[in-house]
Amino acid sequence: MPRVNLSINQEMYDKIKHQAEIQGISVNNMIYSQLQKQYGDDEFDYIVALDCLKQEASEKSGYFSLWELPTFKEISNIDSEQGKKESPEQIRARLGKMFHDSVKNGQVWDVMIHTGKIEVPQHKSKRPGRAVIYAKKSEQRKLLYNTPDDIFNIVEQHLQEAINQ
Repeated sequence: MPRVNLSINQEMYDKIKHQAEIQGISVNNMIYSQLQKQYGDDEFDYIVALDCLKQEASEKSGYFSLWELPTFKEISNIDSEQGKKESPEQIRARLGKMFHDSVKNGQVWDVMIHTGKIEVPQHKSKRPGRAVIYAKKSEQRKLLYNTPDDIFNIVEQHLQEAINQ
């Protein structure tokens, strides 16, 4: 896939960055989406797909990977044989990175990147090779601290106030 190096003035960058932050994506993904709308013949809309992934992730419980979300699974059904459209693998890679960046920046409600291992009933540790595992923040708090969310929020608020002083 060809790479493009682009230089723009600060004012234009600030406008693009502002719009990207509103949509919860990176500046690069914002520019790519606009170029795709203007010049691409591909009908896949990354912004809509990302919004769907965010919604589906917010509704999940426990631990999950992107492969468990319906929107991500359906990408395999895209026909890559027509012209020079992106392959499903390329779409999944770009969309996965967009989602990961959104979670990392706190733009997906109550979802975090899980960095540890997951214990499965057969007493084996499960961590798929390169797959990123996500978890609900509220469920992680309960597991780690064994306290209700409201107590954790009070403690978190007091810690933040102490840091700010």
